[in-house]
Formats: sequence, structure tokens, C-alpha cells
Amino acid sequence: MRFNILDAVSDLNVKISMAEKLSINEMAKQLVSIGFKCMRCGECCRAGSGDNTVILFPDEIQLVIDTHGMTPDEVCEPSLPRFIDGKGILHCFEWVLNRHSSGDCKFIQHDNTCMLYQQRPWICRTYPFFLAFTNGAAKPDIMVSECRGVGRPMNEGEAIKLAELLKGRLLAEITEEIRLLENLKGFEDWEPIRDYSSQGYQGYTIAVHDSSGMTYITD
Repeated sequence: MRFNILDAVSDLNVKISMAEKLSINEMAKQLVSIGFKCMRCGECCRAGSGDNTVILFPDEIQLVIDTHGMTPDEVCEPSLPRFIDGKGILHCFEWVLNRHSSGDCKFIQHDNTCMLYQQRPWICRTYPFFLAFTNGAAKPDIMVSECRGVGRPMNEGEAIKLAELLKGRLLAEITEEIRLLENLKGFEDWEPIRDYSSQGYQGYTIAVHDSSGMTYITD
């Protein structure tokens, strides 16, 4: 499959322009109408409530490493492979926060507090909300994941802070994707992996792509 990086980056630059024009006040009004209050239940951090994958960007990983004195391996692992190249190397886009074999986040504690709370990633800071461009919309929509805190009263101040975070997250996500794609030059031809869950990592060399470049991991 041939992937056109220039076209993808061009589309993303258009999205950045749209995202920059988002009104914090308008988003805050929407958030107030939806309502949200974190119940400190910890369900979003545990596998029993669904997909709890947390994508990490390089600066987020480095912040945790610097703050907690951890190694990269203690913080994150490669995301699921997206394609395999002609040399049999599995290629992943971005890293994900480490989880136990049970699927629960490694940083959720027994009392449902987070070891990384002050350094938690964008996804965790804005959950259960995110912004997404749907059906070719001219601007992104506020999307809501399943959460028992949704529908509970939220005041204007809380909504404004959350709206600012959502806008910041979207801009960070688009910027990260652009830089990743620019670093992907030379890998435009790939064979997609459709059933990567059965592929496994054992015996493969893995290449993880992000905005800082490419990292090789050998099993």
C-alpha cells in the first residue's frame, strides 16, 4: 500500500487551522449542558470497563521519567503494530502507558488515586471527553466516552478549564501526528497488519515512530 505523506500532512494542517479557531466559551457551554463530575471510581483506568489504552507523546513520557526517576520501559511500551515492512520489522505509531497483565493501568493505586496524577497524559486529563472531526465536519465535535460521572452538574469555571484542555489536547495530537508523518518518509510502502493481536511481538524487531523519530526494539 502506498501512503501519501504530503497529502496527509496537508489535511492535518487544515485541521490545525480549524482547531485554533475553536471557541473556549462555546465548548464550555456544551460541556455544562452535558455535565460531568469525576467520581474517583477508577473504572477508566481498569480493563474491566473497556479499552483503557492511553497513548503517550514523547514530551509526556519524558515528564514522567524526569519527575519519578523511571526508565522509559517502566513508563510505556509500543502501541499495537500498524504495518510490517519488507524486512519483517513491525512498525508502531506512538507509545502506550504500561499496563499489568490484567490490563489495568500500572499507575492506578488501590484507593483509585493515580501515581502520575500531576503528570498524567492529555487523554487522562480530559477523560471522558475528546474532540474529533466527524463526517467531514468543518470543526471538531465534542465526543463523550462512557463514564458514570457524565450528566452530573458542572459549573462554568470547571467547564472553561476542561474546554481549554480539550483544545490543547487536539492541537497537540494534530501536531504530533504531523511530525510523526514527516519522520515517516522512506516508509510510504507498507503491508497493513489487520490481525495484529495474533501476530505477537516475540522474535520480531519493532520500530516505534513518534515525533522524535524512530526507536528500534529487539526482542
